[in-house]
Amino acid sequence: MNKLFCGIDIGLKNFQFHAMDQDGNAIGKNKHYPNNIPGMNRLVDDLNDLMGKWDNPQLFIGMEATGLYWFPLYYGLQENEHIQEWKTSLIVMNPKLVESFRGAYADVDKTDAVDAAIIADRVRFGRGVAPQYVHDDVYLSLQRLTRFYLHLTQQQTNLKNYASSYLYLTFSEWIRTKPFSDRYSVTATKLMKKFKSAEDMTELTVDDLQELLVDFSHNHFKDPLEKAEELYQLAEDSFSVPQGIIDSVHLLVKQTLQQLELIDKHLNRLKKRMEKLMKGINHPLLSIPGISHVTAALLIAEIGDVFRFPSEEKLAKYAGLTWRRKESGNFRAEETFMTKTGNVYLRQAFLTAAQSLVNHNEEYQAYYQRKFQETPRHAHKRALSLTARKLVRLIYAMLTKNQLYMTPAERAKQNQEVKQENQTADSVVKNDIADEVEDVKPFKSNKK
Repeated sequence: MNKLFCGIDIGLKNFQFHAMDQDGNAIGKNKHYPNNIPGMNRLVDDLNDLMGKWDNPQLFIGMEATGLYWFPLYYGLQENEHIQEWKTSLIVMNPKLVESFRGAYADVDKTDAVDAAIIADRVRFGRGVAPQYVHDDVYLSLQRLTRFYLHLTQQQTNLKNYASSYLYLTFSEWIRTKPFSDRYSVTATKLMKKFKSAEDMTELTVDDLQELLVDFSHNHFKDPLEKAEELYQLAEDSFSVPQGIIDSVHLLVKQTLQQLELIDKHLNRLKKRMEKLMKGINHPLLSIPGISHVTAALLIAEIGDVFRFPSEEKLAKYAGLTWRRKESGNFRAEETFMTKTGNVYLRQAFLTAAQSLVNHNEEYQAYYQRKFQETPRHAHKRALSLTARKLVRLIYAMLTKNQLYMTPAERAKQNQEVKQENQTADSVVKNDIADEVEDVKPFKSNKK
């Protein structure tokens, strides 16, 4: 059967199309279409003409998963009746596959037309190319929420660092000593908004500052007088700065704090929406000590249907939590590096979950400590990555078996019970066989 290979390079306004036969010869000229429904329909019409001329060949269409520009066109082609009738293979590829394949060409231009031809040739080459998994609607919706959640948390971290750098100018001891466990708690934020500088705080008495702490925290502190005295001392120990910059710096700090409050509201709304979507997905991950609703949502959103991975090794490779061997002759490198070639969001989710388990799960805390002691260099990063790799095996087993988490003691007890059941079953079988042997009378011959 003839095969027709097509490549599509997608941009915001247009997409470029290139077709070639199974020998790599271009079919017609490159064409570009507007990236909308009329453009997609024109592409399908041109494909219809090609299919007629080539006596209905097997059709392969490849495109890169760059940003989100590819998805509307991919979804539209997937739902098109002609594409379905031709039993087309729609292949969405990781851009890294295409970029590495470009190195096989000697001195080629970087244009949309060339990119479309390289994509088509990469599909024709075939080796290592598999259609990228596209989630169902529920997983896609959850994935958009979780990725935006990560985006907001990164913005939150940047804003906190920005506010801290400016706050150091007007209240240096506040940043140097961190008087509150959460520097941006409700009480701390109210104090930062009220006082322009450390010198401004020293104009109050300790008793006045104590009343403010009781009011701002709703009497949360066990000893508000002690905390007031601590803050007053920090204010006296802080550097003084020129009066001309205090108002400007305080305005920057206040506006940054207001942005942080807005981000907190958005994050809470996202959490509620994610929890609502997660209720429609059957999974046992929340039974793991240290796994929160948000972490479980991050993992589920990127993994999707776990049965698309034939083994936990494939899941680990998809997350980029694998290490390449480096050997040459009799040489074998002792230090290997993580591949980091998989889904960056899933890898981040596993590392975040691993850190949480190190803090709240005795089994994983002991494993982390053991690996930390074994590693001579980059001890924390290496131990945390290995802990995340161990977590991949656990999550894969739990999702495929739909089984709740069990502690090592519970697993040992279950294994012992299974072993005893097997021994009992073997004993029963042996007794039955012995009874059957006794019931059989030996045959005696009458012959002399």
